[in-house]
Amino acid sequence: ALAITGVRAALTADDVPGNRRFGQERTDQPVLADGATRFWGEAVCVVAADDRETARRAAAAVRVQYEPLEPLTDPEEALRGGETFRTVEIDNGDPARRGEVVVEGYYETGMQDQAMLGTESGLAVPDGEGGVDLYVSTQWMHVDHRQLVACLALQPEQVRVHLAGIGGAFGAREDLTLQIHLCLLALHTGRPVKMVYDRAESFAGHVHRHPARLWYRHEADRDGRLARVEARIILDGGAYAETSAAVLANAAYFAVGPYRCDSVHVTGAAVRTNHPPAGAMRGFGANQACFAYEAQMDRLAAALGLDPVEL
Repeated sequence: ALAITGVRAALTADDVPGNRRFGQERTDQPVLADGATRFWGEAVCVVAADDRETARRAAAAVRVQYEPLEPLTDPEEALRGGETFRTVEIDNGDPARRGEVVVEGYYETGMQDQAMLGTESGLAVPDGEGGVDLYVSTQWMHVDHRQLVACLALQPEQVRVHLAGIGGAFGAREDLTLQIHLCLLALHTGRPVKMVYDRAESFAGHVHRHPARLWYRHEADRDGRLARVEARIILDGGAYAETSAAVLANAAYFAVGPYRCDSVHVTGAAVRTNHPPAGAMRGFGANQACFAYEAQMDRLAAALGLDPVEL
Protein backbone atom coordinates (compact mmCIF):
# COMPACT_ATOMS: atom_id res chain seq x y z
CA ALA A 1 0.00 0.00 0.00
CA LEU A 2 2.77 2.41 0.94
CA ALA A 3 4.36 1.98 -2.50
CA ILE A 4 1.34 3.61 -4.18
CA THR A 5 1.82 7.27 -5.01
CA GLY A 6 -0.35 9.48 -2.82
CA VAL A 7 -0.64 7.03 0.09
CA ARG A 8 0.31 8.73 3.36
CA ALA A 9 -0.20 5.99 5.97
CA ALA A 10 -0.90 2.28 6.42
CA LEU A 11 -1.27 1.52 10.12
CA THR A 12 -1.63 -1.75 12.04
CA ALA A 13 -1.98 -2.69 15.70
CA ASP A 14 1.72 -1.94 16.25
CA ASP A 15 1.02 1.72 15.48
CA VAL A 16 -1.48 2.20 18.31
CA PRO A 17 0.40 4.32 20.87
CA GLY A 18 -1.81 3.65 23.90
CA ASN A 19 -4.25 0.97 24.95
CA ARG A 20 -4.66 -1.38 22.01
CA ARG A 21 -8.17 -2.34 23.12
CA PHE A 22 -11.32 -0.35 23.64
CA GLY A 23 -14.89 -0.95 24.73
CA GLN A 24 -17.83 0.91 26.19
CA GLU A 25 -18.47 -1.55 29.05
CA ARG A 26 -15.48 -3.91 28.79
CA THR A 27 -12.12 -3.12 27.19
CA ASP A 28 -11.93 -6.21 25.00
CA GLN A 29 -12.04 -5.08 21.35
CA PRO A 30 -8.77 -4.43 19.47
CA VAL A 31 -8.38 -1.08 17.76
CA LEU A 32 -6.85 -3.10 14.93
CA ALA A 33 -6.63 -6.89 14.91
CA ASP A 34 -3.76 -8.01 17.12
CA GLY A 35 -2.91 -11.43 15.71
CA ALA A 36 -6.45 -12.79 15.43
CA THR A 37 -9.63 -11.67 13.72
CA ARG A 38 -12.64 -12.78 15.73
CA PHE A 39 -15.41 -11.95 13.26
CA TRP A 40 -15.80 -11.27 9.54
CA GLY A 41 -15.25 -7.58 8.93
CA GLU A 42 -12.86 -6.87 11.80
CA ALA A 43 -10.45 -4.03 11.02
CA VAL A 44 -6.86 -5.16 10.37
CA CYS A 45 -5.24 -2.09 8.79
CA VAL A 46 -6.23 1.51 8.10
CA VAL A 47 -4.84 3.60 5.25
CA ALA A 48 -4.90 7.27 4.33
CA ALA A 49 -4.23 8.79 0.92
CA ASP A 50 -4.59 12.07 -0.94
CA ASP A 51 -7.99 11.09 -2.37
CA ARG A 52 -10.62 8.44 -1.83
CA GLU A 53 -9.87 6.45 -4.99
CA THR A 54 -6.20 6.13 -4.04
CA ALA A 55 -7.17 5.15 -0.50
CA ARG A 56 -9.43 2.41 -1.86
CA ARG A 57 -6.60 1.07 -4.03
CA ALA A 58 -4.24 1.16 -1.05
CA ALA A 59 -6.69 -0.78 1.13
CA ALA A 60 -7.08 -3.37 -1.62
CA ALA A 61 -3.27 -3.65 -1.84
CA VAL A 62 -2.92 -4.70 1.80
CA ARG A 63 -2.14 -8.41 2.05
CA VAL A 64 -3.04 -10.42 5.14
CA GLN A 65 -1.98 -14.01 5.74
CA TYR A 66 -4.73 -15.89 7.59
CA GLU A 67 -4.67 -19.25 9.33
CA PRO A 68 -8.31 -20.40 9.38
CA LEU A 69 -9.58 -21.52 12.77
CA GLU A 70 -12.85 -23.24 13.68
CA PRO A 71 -15.38 -20.50 14.51
CA LEU A 72 -17.77 -20.62 17.45
CA THR A 73 -21.19 -19.88 15.96
CA ASP A 74 -23.66 -21.77 18.18
CA PRO A 75 -24.74 -19.67 21.20
CA GLU A 76 -25.75 -22.79 23.15
CA GLU A 77 -22.29 -24.24 22.64
CA ALA A 78 -20.83 -20.92 23.76
CA LEU A 79 -22.94 -21.07 26.95
CA ARG A 80 -21.82 -24.62 27.69
CA GLY A 81 -18.21 -23.54 27.20
CA GLY A 82 -18.52 -20.63 29.59
CA GLU A 83 -18.16 -17.98 26.87
CA THR A 84 -20.50 -15.51 28.54
CA PHE A 85 -20.55 -11.74 28.87
CA ARG A 86 -23.22 -11.90 31.56
CA THR A 87 -25.72 -14.29 33.10
CA VAL A 88 -28.81 -13.38 35.11
CA GLU A 89 -31.36 -15.31 37.16
CA ILE A 90 -34.61 -13.81 38.38
CA ASP A 91 -36.98 -15.40 40.89
CA ASN A 92 -40.15 -13.70 41.99
CA GLY A 93 -43.05 -15.06 44.01
CA ASP A 94 -43.95 -18.59 45.06
CA PRO A 95 -42.08 -21.17 42.95
CA ALA A 96 -44.73 -23.78 43.82
CA ARG A 97 -47.53 -21.78 42.17
CA ARG A 98 -49.01 -23.67 39.23
CA GLY A 99 -51.79 -23.20 36.72
CA GLU A 100 -54.31 -25.57 35.16
CA VAL A 101 -53.52 -24.62 31.56
CA VAL A 102 -49.94 -24.81 30.28
CA VAL A 103 -48.40 -23.68 26.98
CA GLU A 104 -44.75 -23.97 26.04
CA GLY A 105 -42.83 -22.48 23.12
CA TYR A 106 -39.41 -22.03 21.58
CA TYR A 107 -38.66 -18.88 19.60
CA GLU A 108 -35.79 -17.41 17.64
CA THR A 109 -35.10 -13.88 16.47
CA GLY A 110 -32.37 -13.03 13.98
CA MET A 111 -29.77 -10.32 13.69
CA GLN A 112 -31.11 -6.97 12.47
CA ASP A 113 -29.28 -3.89 11.23
CA GLN A 114 -30.32 -0.35 12.11
CA ALA A 115 -29.70 0.66 8.46
CA MET A 116 -29.68 4.39 9.15
CA LEU A 117 -29.65 6.44 5.96
CA GLY A 118 -26.40 8.21 6.88
CA THR A 119 -23.45 5.81 7.17
CA GLU A 120 -20.60 6.40 9.61
CA SER A 121 -18.39 9.39 8.82
CA GLY A 122 -16.01 11.76 10.55
CA LEU A 123 -13.23 14.30 10.24
CA ALA A 124 -10.09 14.35 12.41
CA VAL A 125 -7.92 17.49 12.42
CA PRO A 126 -4.50 17.49 14.14
CA ASP A 127 -3.75 20.68 16.06
CA GLY A 128 -0.01 20.68 15.35
CA GLU A 129 0.79 20.31 19.05
CA GLY A 130 0.19 16.58 19.43
CA GLY A 131 -3.56 16.83 19.95
CA VAL A 132 -6.56 16.31 17.70
CA ASP A 133 -10.10 17.57 17.07
CA LEU A 134 -12.66 14.97 15.99
CA TYR A 135 -15.94 15.89 14.31
CA VAL A 136 -18.27 12.88 14.32
CA SER A 137 -21.85 11.71 14.70
CA THR A 138 -22.21 9.79 17.97
CA GLN A 139 -24.70 8.90 20.69
CA TRP A 140 -22.08 8.71 23.47
CA MET A 141 -19.66 11.60 22.97
CA HIS A 142 -18.13 11.54 26.46
CA VAL A 143 -17.72 7.77 26.46
CA ASP A 144 -16.08 8.05 23.03
CA HIS A 145 -13.70 10.65 24.46
CA ARG A 146 -12.68 8.41 27.35
CA GLN A 147 -11.80 5.55 25.01
CA LEU A 148 -9.99 7.80 22.52
CA VAL A 149 -7.77 9.30 25.22
CA ALA A 150 -6.75 5.83 26.44
CA CYS A 151 -5.97 4.42 22.99
CA LEU A 152 -4.15 7.49 21.72
CA ALA A 153 -2.10 7.85 24.94
CA LEU A 154 -2.98 11.55 25.20
CA GLN A 155 -4.22 13.82 27.95
CA PRO A 156 -7.99 14.44 28.06
CA GLU A 157 -7.62 18.06 26.99
CA GLN A 158 -5.61 17.01 23.91
CA VAL A 159 -8.59 15.14 22.41
CA ARG A 160 -11.64 17.28 21.60
CA VAL A 161 -14.74 15.53 20.32
CA HIS A 162 -17.27 17.73 18.51
CA LEU A 163 -20.78 16.37 18.05
CA ALA A 164 -21.59 16.73 14.36
CA GLY A 165 -25.25 15.88 14.90
CA ILE A 166 -26.59 12.45 15.75
CA GLY A 167 -28.67 11.81 12.64
CA GLY A 168 -30.06 8.33 12.21
CA ALA A 169 -28.63 6.14 14.92
CA PHE A 170 -31.16 3.81 16.58
CA GLY A 171 -28.37 2.43 18.81
CA ALA A 172 -25.73 1.96 16.11
CA ARG A 173 -23.79 5.07 17.16
CA GLU A 174 -23.40 4.15 20.83
CA ASP A 175 -20.22 2.14 20.24
CA LEU A 176 -17.01 3.26 18.53
CA THR A 177 -16.60 2.61 14.83
CA LEU A 178 -14.15 4.86 12.96
CA GLN A 179 -13.31 7.34 15.74
CA ILE A 180 -9.94 5.91 16.85
CA HIS A 181 -8.91 5.05 13.29
CA LEU A 182 -9.53 8.62 12.16
CA CYS A 183 -7.51 10.14 14.98
CA LEU A 184 -4.63 7.69 14.50
CA LEU A 185 -4.37 8.60 10.82
CA ALA A 186 -4.59 12.33 11.45
CA LEU A 187 -1.92 12.27 14.14
CA HIS A 188 0.34 10.02 12.05
CA THR A 189 0.10 12.11 8.87
CA GLY A 190 -0.18 15.52 10.52
CA ARG A 191 -3.02 16.31 8.13
CA PRO A 192 -6.83 16.39 8.36
CA VAL A 193 -8.32 13.00 7.57
CA LYS A 194 -11.90 12.29 6.53
CA MET A 195 -13.49 8.86 6.47
CA VAL A 196 -16.92 7.78 5.18
CA TYR A 197 -18.11 4.18 5.28
CA ASP A 198 -19.90 2.84 2.24
CA ARG A 199 -22.99 0.76 2.94
CA ALA A 200 -21.15 -2.57 2.97
CA GLU A 201 -18.59 -1.20 5.42
CA SER A 202 -21.36 0.21 7.59
CA PHE A 203 -23.07 -3.18 7.83
CA ALA A 204 -19.81 -4.73 9.07
CA GLY A 205 -18.61 -1.75 11.07
CA HIS A 206 -21.30 -1.18 13.70
CA VAL A 207 -23.20 -3.28 16.22
CA HIS A 208 -26.50 -5.00 15.40
CA ARG A 209 -29.53 -6.29 17.27
CA HIS A 210 -28.77 -9.46 19.25
CA PRO A 211 -30.03 -12.71 17.74
CA ALA A 212 -31.98 -14.54 20.46
CA ARG A 213 -33.16 -18.00 21.43
CA LEU A 214 -36.03 -18.07 23.90
CA TRP A 215 -37.78 -20.94 25.69
CA TYR A 216 -41.06 -20.13 27.49
CA ARG A 217 -43.62 -21.88 29.70
CA HIS A 218 -46.82 -20.04 30.65
CA GLU A 219 -49.25 -21.47 33.19
CA ALA A 220 -52.66 -19.93 33.82
CA ASP A 221 -55.86 -20.50 35.74
CA ARG A 222 -59.01 -21.34 33.77
CA ASP A 223 -60.12 -17.71 33.87
CA GLY A 224 -56.93 -16.66 32.09
CA ARG A 225 -55.02 -15.24 35.03
CA LEU A 226 -51.31 -16.02 34.77
CA ALA A 227 -50.14 -18.32 37.55
CA ARG A 228 -46.48 -18.79 36.61
CA VAL A 229 -44.08 -17.89 33.79
CA GLU A 230 -40.73 -19.58 33.24
CA ALA A 231 -38.29 -18.35 30.60
CA ARG A 232 -34.79 -19.10 29.37
CA ILE A 233 -33.16 -16.50 27.13
CA ILE A 234 -29.84 -16.68 25.25
CA LEU A 235 -28.58 -13.62 23.37
CA ASP A 236 -25.76 -13.95 20.83
CA GLY A 237 -23.45 -11.03 21.63
CA GLY A 238 -20.94 -11.77 18.89
CA ALA A 239 -17.20 -11.39 19.24
CA TYR A 240 -16.98 -8.52 21.75
CA ALA A 241 -18.90 -7.31 24.80
CA GLU A 242 -20.18 -3.93 23.56
CA THR A 243 -23.46 -3.36 25.52
CA SER A 244 -24.53 -7.01 25.79
CA ALA A 245 -24.78 -6.90 29.59
CA ALA A 246 -27.34 -4.10 29.54
CA VAL A 247 -29.27 -5.59 26.63
CA LEU A 248 -29.54 -8.91 28.47
CA ALA A 249 -30.82 -7.10 31.56
CA ASN A 250 -33.67 -5.59 29.55
CA ALA A 251 -34.55 -8.90 27.92
CA ALA A 252 -34.70 -10.61 31.32
CA TYR A 253 -36.44 -7.83 33.26
CA PHE A 254 -39.16 -7.53 30.60
CA ALA A 255 -39.47 -11.27 29.98
CA VAL A 256 -43.16 -11.35 31.02
CA GLY A 257 -44.07 -8.08 29.34
CA PRO A 258 -46.95 -5.96 30.62
CA TYR A 259 -48.82 -8.89 32.14
CA ARG A 260 -49.42 -9.42 35.85
CA CYS A 261 -47.84 -12.61 37.16
CA ASP A 262 -46.84 -13.23 40.77
CA SER A 263 -44.63 -16.29 40.14
CA VAL A 264 -41.76 -15.90 37.69
CA HIS A 265 -38.45 -17.64 37.01
CA VAL A 266 -36.13 -16.27 34.30
CA THR A 267 -32.60 -17.30 33.39
CA GLY A 268 -30.65 -15.39 30.79
CA ALA A 269 -27.21 -15.31 29.21
CA ALA A 270 -25.41 -13.10 26.71
CA VAL A 271 -22.69 -15.19 25.07
CA ARG A 272 -19.55 -14.61 23.03
CA THR A 273 -19.41 -16.13 19.54
CA ASN A 274 -17.50 -15.36 16.34
CA HIS A 275 -20.43 -13.52 14.83
CA PRO A 276 -20.24 -9.73 14.34
CA PRO A 277 -20.68 -7.84 17.62
CA ALA A 278 -24.21 -7.07 18.75
CA GLY A 279 -25.24 -4.06 20.79
CA ALA A 280 -27.88 -1.38 21.00
CA MET A 281 -30.88 -1.24 18.70
CA ARG A 282 -34.25 0.33 19.42
CA GLY A 283 -35.85 -1.57 22.32
CA PHE A 284 -32.46 -2.78 23.52
CA GLY A 285 -33.29 -6.41 24.37
CA ALA A 286 -36.97 -5.94 25.19
CA ASN A 287 -38.04 -6.59 21.58
CA GLN A 288 -36.73 -10.14 21.48
CA ALA A 289 -38.62 -11.04 24.65
CA CYS A 290 -41.75 -9.25 23.37
CA PHE A 291 -41.86 -11.48 20.28
CA ALA A 292 -41.79 -14.57 22.50
CA TYR A 293 -44.18 -13.59 25.29
CA GLU A 294 -46.79 -12.21 22.89
CA ALA A 295 -46.67 -15.43 20.89
CA GLN A 296 -47.10 -17.29 24.17
CA MET A 297 -50.14 -15.21 25.10
CA ASP A 298 -51.72 -16.02 21.73
CA ARG A 299 -51.09 -19.71 22.35
CA LEU A 300 -52.53 -19.42 25.83
CA ALA A 301 -55.64 -17.66 24.51
CA ALA A 302 -56.18 -20.50 22.04
CA ALA A 303 -55.76 -23.11 24.78
CA LEU A 304 -58.28 -21.26 26.97
CA GLY A 305 -60.73 -20.65 24.14
CA LEU A 306 -60.47 -16.89 24.66
CA ASP A 307 -59.96 -14.03 22.22
CA PRO A 308 -56.32 -12.84 22.50
CA VAL A 309 -57.43 -9.24 22.98
CA GLU A 310 -59.79 -10.28 25.78
CA LEU A 311 -56.98 -12.21 27.47
